[in-house]
Amino acid sequence: MTLHEELQLCMKSIELEDAGKPEEASKVLKTIPMPPWLAEWNKKYVGADYLRNSGWNLSAAEAEFGTDWLDRKD
Repeated sequence: MTLHEELQLCMKSIELEDAGKPEEASKVLKTIPMPPWLAEWNKKYVGADYLRNSGWNLSAAEAEFGTDWLDRKD
């Protein structure tokens, strides 16, 4: 996903939030790939189950760490 595409999704999320649709805004925001460093932080401090069930796009973390990174004990 390009930076321009990510910014467009951020803008769409803001528009939905301003329109009183916070759940839809959150869904749009979660389609933006979570940065690998943040995904790793969440795994360490919040837990892998949170990431599995949160709905966040983890494609960038999977590309950097491998598809099994959530299941590995580090």
